Amino acid sequence: MSSQFDQLPSGEFRATVEDDGLDADYSMIAEYPEEVDYYVLLGLSRKPPPTDADIRSAYRNLTLSFHPDKQPPHLRDAAESHFRHIQEAYETLIDPNKRTVYDIAGAEGVRQEWGQLGAMGVGGEAQRQEVGVKAMSPDEFRRWFLKTMKKRERKAVESLVSSRGSITLGVNASSMISVDEDEDVTFHIPSPKVTTYGVSYNFRTPVSIPQLWTTEKDEDSQNAEDTEEVQDEKLEDIQVTLNAGIAGGLARPMKKVTIEYEDGTEGDESIQMPPIVASQNFQFGATVRPNFKNLVGTKGIWAKHPFSLLRDSSVTIDALLLPTPTVKVNLARAFQPLPGIKPFQVSATSIHTRSLLETPPSLEVQVSKEIAKRKIGVFTWSSGLIDWPEFLQERFSSLGMSAQSAVASMNEVSNLQIGLISLPSENTMEFNDDDEESEELDEDTRHLLTKKRNINRSAESWQTHLQVSPGGGGLVLTYSRNLFSGKPADDPVKTEWSSEGYFPMPTMDQARAVRLEISSVLGLDMSLQWTIKGVRRVGEYTRVGLGIGIADKGIMMTVSWSRLGQNINLPINVCPANEATSGAAALAAIFPWLAYCAVEFGYIRPRDRKKRRQAAAKRHRELTKLIPKKREESLQAIELMSDQVQRRQAREEAQDGLIILKAEYGYIPPVNKKPKNGFTEPRVIDVTIPVAALVNRGQLVIPGKSIKFQILGFHDPAPLLPKRLKIWYKFQGREHYVETGDKEDVVCPMRTHLMSV
Repeated sequence: MSSQFDQLPSGEFRATVEDDGLDADYSMIAEYPEEVDYYVLLGLSRKPPPTDADIRSAYRNLTLSFHPDKQPPHLRDAAESHFRHIQEAYETLIDPNKRTVYDIAGAEGVRQEWGQLGAMGVGGEAQRQEVGVKAMSPDEFRRWFLKTMKKRERKAVESLVSSRGSITLGVNASSMISVDEDEDVTFHIPSPKVTTYGVSYNFRTPVSIPQLWTTEKDEDSQNAEDTEEVQDEKLEDIQVTLNAGIAGGLARPMKKVTIEYEDGTEGDESIQMPPIVASQNFQFGATVRPNFKNLVGTKGIWAKHPFSLLRDSSVTIDALLLPTPTVKVNLARAFQPLPGIKPFQVSATSIHTRSLLETPPSLEVQVSKEIAKRKIGVFTWSSGLIDWPEFLQERFSSLGMSAQSAVASMNEVSNLQIGLISLPSENTMEFNDDDEESEELDEDTRHLLTKKRNINRSAESWQTHLQVSPGGGGLVLTYSRNLFSGKPADDPVKTEWSSEGYFPMPTMDQARAVRLEISSVLGLDMSLQWTIKGVRRVGEYTRVGLGIGIADKGIMMTVSWSRLGQNINLPINVCPANEATSGAAALAAIFPWLAYCAVEFGYIRPRDRKKRRQAAAKRHRELTKLIPKKREESLQAIELMSDQVQRRQAREEAQDGLIILKAEYGYIPPVNKKPKNGFTEPRVIDVTIPVAALVNRGQLVIPGKSIKFQILGFHDPAPLLPKRLKIWYKFQGREHYVETGDKEDVVCPMRTHLMSV
């Protein structure tokens, strides 16, 4: 998308927008501010935050220039418009609660939350709050507001689905691929049949029980610095998750019947009957997570060892009623044996599958520790079946397993795993090749930053572990990364609200990456099983996956769909195990991948790019059409503030202070590279008066995070283009010059600005 500007006799710019497919402007459009920044409007800095005295002083100074009662008739309407925005900004920032919400969610958030059904409006959460919101300190109000918004968001997300579960349908399409004796692979049109099924369902509910004894809450639990997650835990004594599942196969019985024909002969025929659902596995159970800190308190005996281990630990109890009563108790806690080292995460699980008269419970212990940045070592040991010692069985005849239990527990063997997990790198550095700041970097630095950016975007992760048991073992390796550019597919469901603040999602669509997952298992007998799976996000909450691999049943293809805890899985057997070869599996993996790439790059991405270009061109036309109106408003503001600015500059000159001689703001074509088509001429505006209005006590400070074209008297002469601010000023009789980018700080006077004569 390019624009060509023609200067009219009136001094305005007429823009001609052409759609040439430049996606670089698309991100700038997504970030283009819709509303005026109240801090910029009042000439205040966000950091450090202004005091109430600073806000009142800025408001009084602007009142002198923009109050409608002090203006001539021809400027009264313009003054009323500007003053209305100034007064709205002042009323928002001077109120600590409104300022908190404004810093988090902007002006629209303030209007919404102080409106009807908003958090602070009629019927909102503030009216239902037991402790008055107005009595809260700013920090307390911030925590309360973020917690309220997160609960509202969670409720809205959970309302999108009424249940959480999983559906699995096994499909037999083994007639799709055949391999002859010469290992030639042939593809056929299959006749798929559903052979297996599986359905699971779960829901979570909090349970609060009456305390049977009085506990004194520790001061830490009442500390106002508690995080949002800790405060949420205090509301629930016990979390219970009920789950049920059923799995089995579909039997297709055949019935033989005798048929008599017209000629009197008879014949036997086989007729297929309706399929019969055979349930091979039915499960029903519950998971209980008690909050011991809330149940028993943190003082008294619970503050002493060893009871404090229970209080500071995460405890989970899994109870399975069907098909076999089983209880699993898990205790997880972090241990730091020496100060200054990374803590060990220790998890111990006790598994009760049968009566204690038959066997003691089996044990499982897992220890993990961060051994390097984003690298975690894991050690897991499982005891398997443990029998009572012989001397105890001889002394107590009631101890020992029955023959039925011994047969049922043949697969319960001990297991040892040693593994290493590498987590994806955090995406902490992003830059655009067209940014002004990036132009100042040398080639080696740009190359390193580009490499780091690509690594962060790919989000590479892997894990490997060696598994050994009396029955065998193997080496397991899993690798995953994002392929193609765009929005990652592995991101969890994004939450816009957190205890840190509000982080809205982009409103415009982005290209979507594919999450590639490769897993392989190498057995001790050198047998190899592998799976390749690709997952792509097709909606904000929906993901679709396609995988292919070779396993015990042959060549398996998997199709998956997931959305907010709802899952559908379709494992498809495309080649039986006796015919499966590595060549057949490779071809089965290549063909779907090529088909997907053809659809992705031949249709989906060109279509999305076209939509983005159209949206960018439309937005650019809207912004350029506003230039004349914004220019007129800025000229009116300059005329309104001219008298006051001239008086203040006269006082500065009398004190030999900071005097603004000239200031220009706008787009200046780069000199070190060829400008884009249609952007060869500078487009700047005179902002001498607006810049001089910001001089306070002999200093001029414009924070880099301020949106400069929103300063009173400024406007944007070149939307979506990088702009610069040039200032010529005099201080103590000597002339200075400074030039800064649109996102750079401006601080005057400075010795480095001194102009050599």
